[in-house]
Amino acid sequence: MANGFAEAGWDVTVLTVDADIWAEVTGADRRLLDAIDPTINVVHVSDGGSEEPNRRDLRRYSRLRIEAPYIWKELFRRRSSKGFPEDFHASWFGPASQAVHQIHREHPVDLVMASAAPYVSYKIARELPDVPYVLDYRDAWSFSTFTGAEIFATVSERGRLEHGYLKGALRTWFVNQPILDEYARRYPDTIRSMRVVPNGFDPQPGHRRPEARKTMEPRIGYLGTLQYTAVPLAEFLAGWDAAFGKDDAQMAHAVFRGKLSPTGLVPANVLEIFNSGMHRGLAYEGPISKRDVATFYQGVDALLLILPPGKYVTGGKTAEYIATGLPIVSVHAADSAASTILRNYPLWFEARDLTPEGIAAALLACAKELAAPDPGKWEAAWEFGQQFERSATLRPAIAELRSELDERAGQPAQPSERSKQ
Repeated sequence: MANGFAEAGWDVTVLTVDADIWAEVTGADRRLLDAIDPTINVVHVSDGGSEEPNRRDLRRYSRLRIEAPYIWKELFRRRSSKGFPEDFHASWFGPASQAVHQIHREHPVDLVMASAAPYVSYKIARELPDVPYVLDYRDAWSFSTFTGAEIFATVSERGRLEHGYLKGALRTWFVNQPILDEYARRYPDTIRSMRVVPNGFDPQPGHRRPEARKTMEPRIGYLGTLQYTAVPLAEFLAGWDAAFGKDDAQMAHAVFRGKLSPTGLVPANVLEIFNSGMHRGLAYEGPISKRDVATFYQGVDALLLILPPGKYVTGGKTAEYIATGLPIVSVHAADSAASTILRNYPLWFEARDLTPEGIAAALLACAKELAAPDPGKWEAAWEFGQQFERSATLRPAIAELRSELDERAGQPAQPSERSKQ
């Protein structure tokens, strides 16, 4: 997103936490930094202690944390949420707000883009009175995108806070229409500023059209964070075994790359699934740099899209998968927002349901296409996918912001609600 603004001629400063924090708590893809536009100024500040529960250096642990970890975590949560109603991350507000004011003093800011989570970013965005801001919802705050269950009511403390942020925003961006529709229902007086700015793919070195090559022993790849607790992994494995598990069945390979959880930490029994050999052709080959994803895609014949349930789930990998031009086997609920994007993709093989038979049928249909590929479908799939390049999805949204700011610049300045408070 930062690159998109820079490409459009904006002077971009990114404010984020110290890079070493991410390396410690989730791992960091340092090679991806090579893709950042060199004109972008990146400002790193302390996390304010907000990530302490995720840090795993035992030398930092207090006696209370060692002897009563659940009590320690609850006390930490209560202290953190005093200044902002969000567990743990609220502690970032102090150092981040100081940095925002310093940035503005040194180089006046025309627009703030706040991307969440954490949602304390929205509070930080309002720190500069009379500077317009955009709220970028990569996920929903007030309800679960997996289940649709409400996390907090519109009349609650957080609901009133969120409502105020939405009312004050120049624009609010959502990744898909179902999330926007739910927010429009919850806060109908803020609809005017809402927009869908969908996920897109960032072309990496080696991105190119695949060959429609014939194979009787397909390699079907999964790339991304698996989130094994949320996705239908057991259902997929049952379907895979039904399609390719028997010794006399066609040989196929399911190759998984990426982390098996957001932190990369998983129980031994999850690793055992991949390493035991109990599922014929299944293999886990570890994380991969985003800069190497094109090489991975060139080494597989088709892709697995395994997503958590929920009509609000698009999946960060969906656009990138489509852009490869490869066949895609979908293993997710039929009402997923990803299905809307994939519906017209020529090489889409959707599991009609999450039964072993439904998943096996989709896998076998994909294998049939790979055994006798249709060049016309492959060409159409490639052309269809290129429309999802991130710059193409961002360009109109960024242009709209430019027009809005230009229009405001031509009008007498009006005091904002924030400056009156």
